[in-house]
Amino acid sequence: MQPERMRLLLLEDDPIVRALIRHHVSCNWPEARISAHPPLLRGPLPTEFLAQGFDAVLLSDPPNRGQGLLWLRELTSRPGFAPVIFLLEHEDEALRSHAIDAGAFGVVSKSRIDHPRFMQLLQEAAREQQRALSDWRISPEALESRRFGDARIPGYRRARLLARGSVSQLYVAESEKAGALVVLKVTPSRRDESGVDQAFARFLQEHEIAQRVHHPNIVRLYELGVADDHAYLAMEYFQHGDLRRRMRSGMSPTEALTIALQLAQALAALHAAGILHRDLKPGNVMLRADEQPALIDFGLAKHEALAFEVTDTGLIFGTPHYMSPEQGHGQDLDARSDLYSLGVMLFEMLTGQKPYTADNPMAIIYMHRNAPLPRLPEPLAELQPLLDRLLAKLPQDRFAHAAETAQAIEAARAAWRQKGALA
Repeated sequence: MQPERMRLLLLEDDPIVRALIRHHVSCNWPEARISAHPPLLRGPLPTEFLAQGFDAVLLSDPPNRGQGLLWLRELTSRPGFAPVIFLLEHEDEALRSHAIDAGAFGVVSKSRIDHPRFMQLLQEAAREQQRALSDWRISPEALESRRFGDARIPGYRRARLLARGSVSQLYVAESEKAGALVVLKVTPSRRDESGVDQAFARFLQEHEIAQRVHHPNIVRLYELGVADDHAYLAMEYFQHGDLRRRMRSGMSPTEALTIALQLAQALAALHAAGILHRDLKPGNVMLRADEQPALIDFGLAKHEALAFEVTDTGLIFGTPHYMSPEQGHGQDLDARSDLYSLGVMLFEMLTGQKPYTADNPMAIIYMHRNAPLPRLPEPLAELQPLLDRLLAKLPQDRFAHAAETAQAIEAARAAWRQKGALA
């Protein structure tokens, strides 16, 4: 049985080899979906990942001999992992034999690809994967892996619980449809006295925002659904954690300004769509393998196009360390409130310290409105004017909008780089 649409995961860093493999595959399967994962750029596959959404995995042996076999053994040792076809740099009978012993479904030489044999190998691997998945899907292990709390969600395999909150639970799960690990947010579907399901309304808002705003620095959302009286939202998984984790290892001014610039550009896209984030903080900024940041968590966002409002007028919400003065006092907000929060994060990225700290949240809120503007250490003094604009107490004294902020950050970054080049 030939798959209707071949799905392959290609672990290869060389773009020329990736193009060659795509050419061979597309000759037989024009609609084939080939997902590339450059290991040296993006790191190893997450340990929970089993590639169940793929017909086969193509693992390229890197030039440094021996590394590829280590990767191969690690992948094939994962119970339920998809068939792995090992791509040799050059034909080598000894290495071919070692690869088969290490669990490779088959071996192909990249320097001289036998097209008919390669296509036959892919077909055989796809049949083996379909058979294995058919057996697995009716097993007790598979039934249990689809359980997320009290809900069974088809199409997802639970890897582990990521976090448990008062309303929702977050799981790392593998999506067969996406062919990747995702974060699955799951919450019971409950209606309040008005008949409104507050949690599901928040899910709808997050999904609506992701559908309206496409930007490289905003989290990707894959699916919104309901199962067993639970709502669930599948979103991008970030193996490298959040900005706070990155800040612990220290950041150079250029790195801090680069991330701040990308976040300002993401805010510009959000604000242009009529959306305020309202909960900017390092924990809501995730990092991809290339260190590109992505904004997440729009549960507190305000969307002018939606009738549902997640907070009552005058209610304080958000995280005190990163709140603008007006947000901390429950006043009306506009885009400049998000820019203030961005300024707090930039100060923390540059110094490793929050601008205001105290023993209780209300004292921090008071300081945001009344304490003097925080000062950067002398080596960073030339960035002080930028921080002063972002952290101005009054909204009218800040940058007018995120696009203007991005321009100012870009100018500061260019000047800092020029200073380093002349030093």
